[in-house]
Amino acid sequence: MKWLLNSIPKFEASHILSRRTTRSLSTLASGLHHAERVSVPVGSSGSVNIDLHNLAKVSSSEPLLVYLPPCSTTAPTSDITHLPRFAQRCATAVIHYRWTEFEPDEEKIEDFESDGGEASVHRRFHPGWPAPIHDTLKAYTWIVENLIPASYVRRDIYVYGSYLGASLATSLTLTESHPHERMAVRGCVAYNGIYNWTMFLPDHPINKLSVSSSQNFLEDILSVPADPEFQWMKQITDELFNKPGDLFDPFASSCLLFHTPGLLVPPSFDESAIPPSSALADLTWLPDEAIEELMPLKHPRKSPLVFPPRKSTLKIPEMLLLHDTPPPLPPSWLRRRQRRKKTNFGNNFRTQAEELASYMRRSINKIELKERMKWDEDMDEWDKEAGRRIQVHEAYDNASADSLAATWLEDRMFRSSVTEYNS
Repeated sequence: MKWLLNSIPKFEASHILSRRTTRSLSTLASGLHHAERVSVPVGSSGSVNIDLHNLAKVSSSEPLLVYLPPCSTTAPTSDITHLPRFAQRCATAVIHYRWTEFEPDEEKIEDFESDGGEASVHRRFHPGWPAPIHDTLKAYTWIVENLIPASYVRRDIYVYGSYLGASLATSLTLTESHPHERMAVRGCVAYNGIYNWTMFLPDHPINKLSVSSSQNFLEDILSVPADPEFQWMKQITDELFNKPGDLFDPFASSCLLFHTPGLLVPPSFDESAIPPSSALADLTWLPDEAIEELMPLKHPRKSPLVFPPRKSTLKIPEMLLLHDTPPPLPPSWLRRRQRRKKTNFGNNFRTQAEELASYMRRSINKIELKERMKWDEDMDEWDKEAGRRIQVHEAYDNASADSLAATWLEDRMFRSSVTEYNS
């Protein structure tokens, strides 16, 4: 369930720094928690807002939940905050990243200067990629620098995000999980995220059909009911990203931290990077060498990458990837699935989750545990470590997703609090 937080005044970061505790500024109808807002500058691109909930009601060493909402608001300065029910009793920082505006764009806005009264014209900030990751990293940096305990006590951070927020949550988690730092990300829950945006491009293998596909198979594809939320995210790709090359950014597509794309960057979101041979039919007057330069022979091979880097202090943390139930498959697809090793057909939230999970588990097994074997003689207990740390679960609806997320987060955040208390 989403709760509405009204009338939260804006406060500069310096206003918060002057006090060690959080003063109540606005209370939900439930009366369970309080929140206040800080504004963090992001270079010349304005500022990102952070809503801080319940900081005064918990110890500064208790775990902090960083929440990335499902989408950016049309007005980044809005006083409305949506907070999941399971986050209402814990210390929570909501990062209001700016990604896209779904209202008609205004190219210019006028502002009257106080001295001469003349109208100055400013261009409206259009928050396409990479604005959201810049906002997220700036906000996270502020959180770590200002909410870390004063003493040498540790403070764990857990991240939760859904939809667009899930994409940001996984990239933030994978690049900010430093086990030896006093305050860093220890775990993440992501719901219905896109973890490889290049899978929306026509050239991606998941969108290619076998040459031997029958007409019935094509009819089956057209008959598969589409997930409206997944299709919506696919349709707004060109609004979320300024150019196709942005989809290849590992901070947008977390899977690309673990492997090269295996694709050429296309000229547009709905075109192939390799023109059909018919497109070169009218260029016969060109030398063969020139034609070969215009038409690459094939896409590059997809190759694995070492992540986390061997010399870094990063470690893949515990992660729960939730996804909605994918649309049912037609009978002919079910028969094909029985004959093939591949378990999923098509691009959907489950495919995205399982794809990322497989790469993270592979990294744990092939890199982290392989290194551990060099000095740890007792490795039997680590056989199931990758499966324990990286979990994928199906959520039948939003309520189911909230319940799974709440159980996972409460178990780890409460366990962390008890450990800190006993120490």
